Amino acid sequence: MARRIVMFAYGPPEVMRLTEVELPPVGPTEVRFRVAAAAVNWSDVMIRAGHWPVRSKNPWPYTPGLEAVGQVIDVGAAVADIKRGDAVITMMQKLGGIWGIRPGGYQEFVTVDAEAVAVLPSGVPLHDMAALGLAAVTAHHGLDRMATERGHRVVIHGASGGVGSAAIALAKARGAYVIATSSSDRKFDFLRRMGADEVVDLSRQRLIEAVGEGTVDGVLETVGRATFADSAAALKPTGRLCLVGATAGPELAFSAWHLIEGQTMTGWSSETLTGAGLRAAIGEFVSLLARGRLAVPEHESISLAEVAHAHARMEAGAMRGRILLTP
Repeated sequence: MARRIVMFAYGPPEVMRLTEVELPPVGPTEVRFRVAAAAVNWSDVMIRAGHWPVRSKNPWPYTPGLEAVGQVIDVGAAVADIKRGDAVITMMQKLGGIWGIRPGGYQEFVTVDAEAVAVLPSGVPLHDMAALGLAAVTAHHGLDRMATERGHRVVIHGASGGVGSAAIALAKARGAYVIATSSSDRKFDFLRRMGADEVVDLSRQRLIEAVGEGTVDGVLETVGRATFADSAAALKPTGRLCLVGATAGPELAFSAWHLIEGQTMTGWSSETLTGAGLRAAIGEFVSLLARGRLAVPEHESISLAEVAHAHARMEAGAMRGRILLTP
């Protein structure tokens, strides 16, 4: 028997319950690993609340969790490049989350197609990698879309969240000058510890008032409606904006002149993540960690049984960095 969080309907955090299930045999192309940590994501909260319905025709019982890190305990007969004892990470690409094809990361053991995992080198701290996880993978691909490089001035919105704090660390590792935004002065010290060169308090002033028009090379946009127009205005004519989240709502407004001037506006979603994309991002993290050039986002570990409390804190905005569930 194995412990797993399940839910049978959308609703408040309390719809998630800890239960025990029997595990089926591992399929020929699958791997099974014991979970060391599963990070909680905003997407998990949105799915649980019913704002992002699961696409499966019959999703119940549903196990949340877009990612997990752990150690392989079994491999299918057709799997050649992963062995028992390997440390692995998965983002449940097109299997968990809104797809609902497999139980997600909120469980004691994850079983997933081998193509959906990346093997971690020996000695990489699993909780550090879990703290980076999907948030850092999102930041990695967003910064790639922005073509972030040494000397660039970049704005990171929602900087105290999982994606934002990972983006600060990665952008600094790439040699960028980072301007982090937040609406809570309680989080400013945290943002500076993560490496932010400047912090803009959006509760006191707009981004454009703080940095001026046409002054930054890139904006990683996680908020959407509330900040998008200023994000576009802050970009240089050659600047790039990448939308990776829209916590303030999907409707966007900005001046068409910015596009005419040559700005690039794009986006990235983890729903497009492939196994190759996961392994490319993890490769960057491992390399930077080995050289001491990547700051791991602040994180805390709580038991799987406390998942409802974790979701409630996230909804209340009473967190910084990442929460890791440990079975």
